[in-house]
Order: sequence, then structure tokens, then C-alpha cells
Amino acid sequence: MVLFFFSISLFTPKPSKAFDLQETLTSENSIIVKIQEGLQYFFAFRVENKVAVLDKQAEKRLVMAQGYAENGDGERVQNLMQSYLQIKERQNNLLGKTDDGDVLGAVEERTIEQQKTMEEIKNKIDDDGKQGVIDIQEQVVNQVAERIVVVNGTEGQTEFFNKVEHVWAPGTGPGGETGVVIEGGTMQFAPGTSAGGSSGTDIQNVVVEGGGGSGGGTTVEGGNQGVAPGTSSGGGGTTIVGE
Repeated sequence: MVLFFFSISLFTPKPSKAFDLQETLTSENSIIVKIQEGLQYFFAFRVENKVAVLDKQAEKRLVMAQGYAENGDGERVQNLMQSYLQIKERQNNLLGKTDDGDVLGAVEERTIEQQKTMEEIKNKIDDDGKQGVIDIQEQVVNQVAERIVVVNGTEGQTEFFNKVEHVWAPGTGPGGETGVVIEGGTMQFAPGTSAGGSSGTDIQNVVVEGGGGSGGGTTVEGGNQGVAPGTSSGGGGTTIVGE
């Protein structure tokens, strides 16, 4: 009988060790999660299904980051946010292989919902961590916007930016203080000036002319705007005229 209880205690992990094991197995970097997500992606087959699978995996990272934010683990939050960004970049590359408006529309809506979760995460971490989240928000929104303008033109892009700005700065709308004026309407796009702290991006009251020249870029006159993440000045990026 003594030997029986000794055996049980030997093979029953202590609570802390059991938690560590569970965390290791469910971590985004664990081999089990990588295999599982790899299989999900592989068996999705069609581009639209793969795009949807990647959004689910991206959102899983945000949910995990939210939990770590509540526990005050800023390092884990940043790691998960970087993992989220990598998944969204992979998704963005897939979107370049289809011009299906429905697929892009689904990504647009999911990206807006993801912004809501990131706003909640920002409210639970310190200022240093907030800037990292803001940078990722801007990068993801910009890359989705680039796909939207190709498929739906500047009107579709403007509508997307307006929806995003309602999340970043609740209560704002077309023509607000943080607006960016473009042809045909007002584009709300100033994450650094809305709920979440300051950013190096200052694009208030910037007039954007045209949807791009021969290089497919956008000409911006006036204001003080940094080049959008992932783009460059000229060659299909954003050309700044005067500051």
C-alpha cells in the first residue's frame, strides 16, 4: 500500500510543473501547436479557406496575449504580438493571389475586430509595450488597406480607414480632428493620436491627391507624415511633397 501511494506521487506532477508543461504544450512556439496549425493550413486547400485559417490562428495569438497582459507579462505579450504580425503578413501574401472581393471583405472585417482586441491589450500593459502594439496595428492596417485599394479603389480604402478609426478613437467620424482628407472623402488614420498613446506617425490634415502615379504610389502634400510601414518613398510607395 505504501509503495502504491509512493508510485502515485512519483507520476503525478506538482501543480506548478503541470502548469509549466501545459504552457509549453500550448505555446505558440511549441512543436505540437506548429504541427496542428500546419495541418490546418495544409488541408484548407483553397486560398479563401487558407486565408480564414490564418485569421483564426492570428486571433488565437491575440487571445493569448490578452491573458498575459492581464497577468502583467509584457515580454510574452510582445512575443505573441510579433507572432500575430507574422501570420497576418503571411495572409497578406495569400491575398495577393486572389482578387475575390468577398475574401478581402472578410479579412477587412476580421482585422477591424482584431483592432478591438489590441485596444484592450494596450489598456493592460505599460507605455513601452503600448508603442509596440501601436506599431503592429499600423503595419497590419496598412497592408490590408493596400489590398483594398487594388480591389475596391480609394473609396473602399477610405471606408476601411473610417471603420478602423472608430475603433482607435471611439466617437470620431468623418471630418474629425484626426482626419486625413483624400479625394472623395475623409480617411481617419491616426492611431498614434487616438486611444493608446502617441506615435511617430503624424498624418493630420494631409491632402492626398490621386490613387497613385506610374509607380502606383500616392502623392501626399503638406503635413508631416512618415512613410507607411512596408512602403518606401517612390516606387509604389508614398511620395511626400513638402513638409
